[in-house]
Amino acid sequence: MKFIKLILSLLIVSSLLLTSCKDEDKTPAPSNTNKTNTQKLVASNWLLTKATFNPPIVTTIGMQNFTFNELFEIPLIEDCQKDNLIIFNADSTMTIDNGALKCGTEPQTAKDGNWRFISNETQIEITNSAYFSLINANKVIIDQVVITDTEMKGVTDYVFTNPLTQVETTSKINFTFTKK
Repeated sequence: MKFIKLILSLLIVSSLLLTSCKDEDKTPAPSNTNKTNTQKLVASNWLLTKATFNPPIVTTIGMQNFTFNELFEIPLIEDCQKDNLIIFNADSTMTIDNGALKCGTEPQTAKDGNWRFISNETQIEITNSAYFSLINANKVIIDQVVITDTEMKGVTDYVFTNPLTQVETTSKINFTFTKK
């Protein structure tokens, strides 16, 4: 009988000790809240996950009307381009990582233009970039830049020129990049 009481007492004490232990040594994960946008931008690789036209691009080719709400709906954007990562380097250059799906024989990574923050880190100016050349061949300004622990968002002006009629449509592109 004493043996059973001893076992029961040990079980009760053990369960109390185990349930009352606190994990006080754990510190919260560091947050990017004290970092500048530059520090957050260069610390990550970015995947374009959404690019929405506002208003949508509406164009006529031949007798058929097309409406594009998203950049990835445009037939010129190939699947091998959709997994590309953009890397903003600390030296104000950019690198493109061509992802798992490569278009042809392109290298895995390639230098691609320059970037810099302007307007108190609320805008990114991008120049000489093949990645952003669909928007503008020379210079793109991404405005209203917000960078969190997981995303970067911004907006830029866009002028679509119908290749057949040369009719221009003005829109904005709302970008969402996801940190990888």
